[in-house]
Amino acid sequence: MKNKLPPFIEIYRALIATPSISATEEALDQSNADLITLLADWFKDLGFNVEVQPVPGTRNKFNMLASIGQGAGGLLLAGHTDTVPFDDGRWTRDPFTLTEHDGSFTA
Repeated sequence: MKNKLPPFIEIYRALIATPSISATEEALDQSNADLITLLADWFKDLGFNVEVQPVPGTRNKFNMLASIGQGAGGLLLAGHTDTVPFDDGRWTRDPFTLTEHDGSFTA
């Protein structure tokens, strides 16, 4: 157990670089497995117990549960790990590459 995460900018860059597009159109739909694995590894490094669960009835989608400690009580954080489809032709930059410009970050 490292009990340490990479620097924030590296986390941000890795999250943006990991595609996880959800779409009703099968050709555009992607698994979120790589992103869940990335998150699970970070949580494990911090000492969390991690459980990855396949989501029934989906095209290779997963949920992650992370817990730490024992007993009653606790904190639950919920979020999503997918993005919406996009039109490549409308982007002036690679949407999966974090770019810093004038002190702001964009993808």
